[in-house]
Amino acid sequence: MRILLLMLLLAVVPARAAMEMTRELIAPDQLVPGQPVRIAVTFWTDSWFNPPPQWPEFKIENGALLTTPIPNQLLTRQQNGVSWSGIRFERQVMAWDQGLLRFPAVDITLEAAAQAPVTVSLPALDKAVVWPEDVRQPDRFLPASSLTLTQKITPYYAGNDKTLHAGDAIERTVTAKATDVLPGQIPALLYAIPGTEAQRLTPVNSLLKTGRGEVEGAQRQETLRYLPSQAGTITLPPVRLRWWDTAHHQWQQAELPGTSFTVAAARAAGREATLRGEASTDPWRTVIFTGIAVILILMIWLLRRLMLRTCKYLHRKWQRFWHPVPLPDLIPPKRSQQ
Repeated sequence: MRILLLMLLLAVVPARAAMEMTRELIAPDQLVPGQPVRIAVTFWTDSWFNPPPQWPEFKIENGALLTTPIPNQLLTRQQNGVSWSGIRFERQVMAWDQGLLRFPAVDITLEAAAQAPVTVSLPALDKAVVWPEDVRQPDRFLPASSLTLTQKITPYYAGNDKTLHAGDAIERTVTAKATDVLPGQIPALLYAIPGTEAQRLTPVNSLLKTGRGEVEGAQRQETLRYLPSQAGTITLPPVRLRWWDTAHHQWQQAELPGTSFTVAAARAAGREATLRGEASTDPWRTVIFTGIAVILILMIWLLRRLMLRTCKYLHRKWQRFWHPVPLPDLIPPKRSQQ
């Protein structure tokens, strides 16, 4: 029995209800503005967390935390014969301009139920951020580890002759998929053609996720409808997007080919005008309205006597309602007056 108690005591003694916290920046060697990287914070304890830890507040210089959802991770480690349990939080952070992405040193106090507060000192983290060479448009700068462009061009005909005429429409949809970017970073891809009216639909931005639900990139889908108003040739220009390959640290250019359409003159009369003309001259509608009118006239003629008596009756009732009725005198005429 004593040996069993001693073994239990030895198993319990290493658990000192200690708490620690570490912080690290997960970033490539070359970091450019607008490239999302990760900052990881791990909470450690040799017992259990009560309450569960939350993301700590600390200052970021030349950058900001992003709201991209990243699942937490459960970790374990052995240190000096003691088993530690950990919870790893990760958030994305992005530098907006060239300079130094800096996380200043900070002291954070950890608290747990039935334990004394523990203050942890986190060292400063620094990372240089540099624009790549030959940046032409910083506002359209797109850093991504991979990018693909696809398109779909659909002509819409008002007639059945499969020929484009003035007044028809050509719809062009372009989809851009990029990894390690946010939806708002993908710039506009489609523009109106001079001399041709266009209708722009609202772009659709969405996140690309893995099977575990972790965000790996973004997708932007743009749709533009070209509305030719006169005969001639309409040429849809090619789509070109210059982007920075963060995986190979070089410029890349994604391109989609353009195409041309021949537009004939406007149709003399559209199907809508033909339908309206047929509706206004439909013989059956005229026959139906004429028949209804004849039936109403016949009913009035057959019921004329009844209608006349009804009118006279209502007239007498009306007169009687408004004719004053004399009331008898309240004082008898033969009563003597005193």
